[in-house]
Amino acid sequence: MMKILEIYLIKLFNSLIVAFLAVMLVLVFGNVVLRYVFNSGITISEELSRIMFVWLTFLGAVVAMKEHAHLGIDTLTKRLSPNAQKFCVVVTSLLVLGVCGLVLVGSWQQTVINLGTEFPATGMPVAVQYAAGIVASVGIGAYLVRNIYVVLIGQANAQDLMMGNSSLDQIETHGNNQNNAGSGK
Repeated sequence: MMKILEIYLIKLFNSLIVAFLAVMLVLVFGNVVLRYVFNSGITISEELSRIMFVWLTFLGAVVAMKEHAHLGIDTLTKRLSPNAQKFCVVVTSLLVLGVCGLVLVGSWQQTVINLGTEFPATGMPVAVQYAAGIVASVGIGAYLVRNIYVVLIGQANAQDLMMGNSSLDQIETHGNNQNNAGSGK
């Protein structure tokens, strides 16, 4: 059930990222053309583009976390023993989880503070912009907890969970194939 929810959420996030990028392109390009050719513009273009850019960035961070696509430097950790690598993955994941907690608290506070404040052109609550931090910190935090769990139970090795390496989905698939091969299935 959780795997299905994850698949649909990531598809939703990817779809939103594409939609936001397309709408931003149309709004900004259209606004530039209107300003220089017709000496007018789209009033809400700048605000909507900014809101969509914030959401695009934070949703992209969650998708990148799932795919282990964030920038990572493994010069030291790849030289360590497997147990030391596991320790490093758990410690760094806990540190990032702490940062996610700070982002969550700060985003929540800013969202609540700005519920009554509206953007001047669109009339949308400014809280919409800050809510992206809540979604991202919860999403990234969930992946960090899962990564810690699979390392501690031995389902994945630390090298596979380091940034820039294969995704956890591939690890789970290979792990299941190896388990099935060993049992004669």
